[in-house]
Amino acid sequence: MSELTWHHEPSPTWDADKQRVIGSAPAGALDVSYPDGAELPGDWWDARTADGVVVGYGWLDATWGGDAEILLAVDATAQRRGVGSFVLDRLEDEAARRGLNYVYNTVRGTHPQRDDVHDWLAVRGYRGSTTDTTLRKRVGADDQRPAPGGGPSKAEPAPSRAYDPSADGDRAPGHEESGGYVDVDEHQY
Repeated sequence: MSELTWHHEPSPTWDADKQRVIGSAPAGALDVSYPDGAELPGDWWDARTADGVVVGYGWLDATWGGDAEILLAVDATAQRRGVGSFVLDRLEDEAARRGLNYVYNTVRGTHPQRDDVHDWLAVRGYRGSTTDTTLRKRVGADDQRPAPGGGPSKAEPAPSRAYDPSADGDRAPGHEESGGYVDVDEHQY
């Protein structure tokens, strides 16, 4: 796809472009629809081609605890051309710039391409179980974030989880410390 630009909407409203792009998603993928001209919650951005055609949208809504829910939509005619990666990179960068810890995306159970979308996000560093519809990625306090447009991150195999009794003292496998904050990036799935 030609060079894309990213535009923040200071006062987002539902319009014909949103209806066209978000409405092009397969039935069951998204449940986002408002009357024309309705004010929208959260922050919205659009991705445009060099000739000004909107081909994608990104939405970010900061939630309790320093996280942000995100949504992205790509016009069906522009899919598989890097628009989704472009939108996702910018949403993650915005969340990190705001000092948020994690972004999460919920892939609806009714999405007809749920497994494909789940895998697409997993390759880009999102974590969750195959039965969970919500996937999370740490974006804050990570000084090693690649510059936007660097493409998808490479999937790497997890380190071996063989039990090493010398590492845990007298604790057997499966016994963890209780309580406290759990950093999902440190857990293996």
